[in-house]
Amino acid sequence: MTGQPVLVDTGAWLAAFHRRDQYHAPAAAELRRLRTARARLVVTNLILAELHLHLVYGLGPRRAADHLETLKSDPLIDEVFADQDLQDAALADWLRHFDDHAFSFTDAVSFALMRARRVPTAFTFDRHFTIAGFRTVPTSPR
Repeated sequence: MTGQPVLVDTGAWLAAFHRRDQYHAPAAAELRRLRTARARLVVTNLILAELHLHLVYGLGPRRAADHLETLKSDPLIDEVFADQDLQDAALADWLRHFDDHAFSFTDAVSFALMRARRVPTAFTFDRHFTIAGFRTVPTSPR
């Protein structure tokens, strides 16, 4: 049986992949913990697009494509495509409702997905997920 679903944000993937990232150690430990628990790791196509862009500039196109291919073929990772309903909810419920915060569209789609699919937790280092009312891991101080 698999564990609870956890949305994995772009920054968490980046921290896990980059040894020099300030959050690498907690990101790598959390990813190991989630995999051991067999948690369903949820991403959106927008998260993967953001991640790929950062990896292209940080690691080069070949390694970026390798990482993307690995994630897309991982049986514990569920990729959700940002359809019109998620995009509409992102705009209405998150970007408009929280217009005093600088949420990215990718984050707002993630929030809409988490609400719609009842994903209670995000693996992230982005405080916007806490502002939006979601539990985040790792729980260590940021």
